[in-house]
Amino acid sequence: MLNRKWVIQQVVVRGPLWVGTALRLLPKPISSFGLEQQMNWFFRQELTVGELDFLSGKTVKVEVADLNYQFYLQLQQGRLTVLADGAEDVLFRANSQDLLQLITQQADPDTLFFRRKLALLGDTELAMAVKNLLDTIELHERLPKSLVTLLTRLAEAVPALDQGQLA
Repeated sequence: MLNRKWVIQQVVVRGPLWVGTALRLLPKPISSFGLEQQMNWFFRQELTVGELDFLSGKTVKVEVADLNYQFYLQLQQGRLTVLADGAEDVLFRANSQDLLQLITQQADPDTLFFRRKLALLGDTELAMAVKNLLDTIELHERLPKSLVTLLTRLAEAVPALDQGQLA
């Protein structure tokens, strides 16, 4: 039987390579469509009440540096739209492990920003609005408990990776 801690460590260490490879093999229109569908589902509550209206007419470029993956996000006609390229108003850049810590609230955006693990460049007001939105997300209200538990366990292993304790 596999050791659960070992499996989590392997996913944290090797996961970005696996995901990055899968993203490079998947045609961009397919990955963009899937991402767009998931983003609209995940942010459905904010979209319904207009909390994402600050994105109207703006473009956010999201870069996941260690995956060598980027996309451009816009709000169009009340829906989030993922584009392959564009001229960004703000750049949001981080590694996958740091994003994992961010979405599971193991680290807050300010901490990651001051540790230079999260870059928010461009329109300062828009960048702050994106950061503040991320601060309000509660995964346990949006995702199945088992998925939240898995993501949290993975995020908890990231500091050991940063300290060189995972191989």
